Amino acid sequence: MKIEKSKYQGYLWYSDQKEPKVFNNELFELEIADNENPFIVEGQLYDEENRASISIKYVDGNYIVNKYKVKEEDFNNPNVEVKEFLPNRMDKVEKLRFLEYWKPQEDKKDKEDSLCENMKVLQPAELVFIGFKNKEE
Repeated sequence: MKIEKSKYQGYLWYSDQKEPKVFNNELFELEIADNENPFIVEGQLYDEENRASISIKYVDGNYIVNKYKVKEEDFNNPNVEVKEFLPNRMDKVEKLRFLEYWKPQEDKKDKEDSLCENMKVLQPAELVFIGFKNKEE
């Protein structure tokens, strides 16, 4: 897996570290393989200029990498919410910011039993990292 060279805001938490490596709009690139040590336990990176978000998790010896392209209109879309979460072991970061996408889906218990009168309901779909809210210095 290759992370293209760009300016990123986010973090990578390596398996041999007690805290994540934080990137705050820093130029960065990386090529990683499933069998390398130390491995990235989890990571979230956001390239604001290209509106590209990368989510990395290491599960059962393999990386699960999701790449998202964030559109400008996503920030004003009624089916997308901005969510903020407290960081863990990131001193200068006040909040981690995400876009939570909601998608319309059928609401059925099984093939015969329809809920909500066969209308589609919004269900949470993706949680996409969009950078930090930094502490005032």
